[in-house]
Amino acid sequence: MIKERDIAMDFATKVYEKFGKIIKSVILFGSTAKGTAEKHSDIDVIIIVDDATVQWDTELIGWYREELGKLIMANPYTRSLHINTVKLTTWWHDMIRGDPVIMNIIRWGEALIDFAGFFNPLKVLLVRGNIKSTPESIYMALQRAPIHMARSKAALLGAIEGLYWAMVDSSHAALIAAKKSPPSPEHVPILLRETFVDKGLLDMKYVTWYRDLYLIAHRILHGDITAIKGNEIDLWIKRTDEFIKEMAIIVNRIV
Repeated sequence: MIKERDIAMDFATKVYEKFGKIIKSVILFGSTAKGTAEKHSDIDVIIIVDDATVQWDTELIGWYREELGKLIMANPYTRSLHINTVKLTTWWHDMIRGDPVIMNIIRWGEALIDFAGFFNPLKVLLVRGNIKSTPESIYMALQRAPIHMARSKAALLGAIEGLYWAMVDSSHAALIAAKKSPPSPEHVPILLRETFVDKGLLDMKYVTWYRDLYLIAHRILHGDITAIKGNEIDLWIKRTDEFIKEMAIIVNRIV
């Protein structure tokens, strides 16, 4: 079996062959570097690119992203690669402030490609205590916490939108199968009731679920709901899954 480090090294070699001297270092980090990776863990790799002596214009950025994407897509191994690119100036700025993320990458990371001898001396300096966190890094980390929280809340709210459109699309599919013109989302409950519930083809609870989720989604859209609990998401995932299955049953009966 090919080891995770060998996969990462193979990828790092291909990166350096493709991009040459604009690559300062390719670093293996995360659970693989720590030796705690599980069977399905991603292989985490950071590519540090030189933006100090290399001018990154729009053309170079576009070419780099395209070619890196090709290398990732061409990964012949079953293990997924999780690649981050960091500019040298950004890395250096965060490092001298003692950013916790950078400190941990230096502490646990392993240089795969480091021809300039850039990364390994930093590990020595960290062990000697020459790289330390600063008050600035403390407050920067504290300031990032609410941003992460806001993103998490937004992701939960976004999940409701996805579930809502899953109900809309599956409803439209069933109505089209019944030779009904698909209405705008707000009129779907009426048509579902008239077309399927009244004829004994659908339980009324599914129309109620649709209507309730429609209201929740639009209250989120209008800013009336700004947060939602995880157990509510779980409930609507379960209901939406059941709703889609019912619409599929109707379609299969008709078509």
